[in-house]
Amino acid sequence: MNQQSKDQIFQLLSNIEENKKVIPTFSDMCNHPLLWARFSAMEWKEKSEIQECINEYIEMKIETLWKTKWWQLFQRFYESENELFWKFRELNESDETAATPEFQKIWKKVEDEMFRLEWILTDRMLKQEKWLDKVLESFYNIVYDFFPRYNSIE
Repeated sequence: MNQQSKDQIFQLLSNIEENKKVIPTFSDMCNHPLLWARFSAMEWKEKSEIQECINEYIEMKIETLWKTKWWQLFQRFYESENELFWKFRELNESDETAATPEFQKIWKKVEDEMFRLEWILTDRMLKQEKWLDKVLESFYNIVYDFFPRYNSIE
């Protein structure tokens, strides 16, 4: 895939993220009302290249958008639990994968990590109670951005 095609995919991902507040999975792109015909008709090699672009987009986003405490904590999760991050992201691919027992098992590990990070945020923000709700909401918006099916639990 040439750089111009990659840039177009990155722009598309950015637009979808901005509108839907989620970094789309390949499955999301195949189910998109306007894009489904193009993405669902792709050959395996093209699908693989698009998935690589999505992963690269995620990595770039995590590396560049860490200006706030909650971003720094999420970045810490990404760096310290990289394998867990990517496994859970993979399981967020579709509603079908989100319904599996494996999703539930991995989700519990991710949830435990998110609660730990939430506790760190809460501990740091105790003196500023009026902002705590907004900080926690912002933190979980990041979580939902990367894991669109985070709420898909039994």
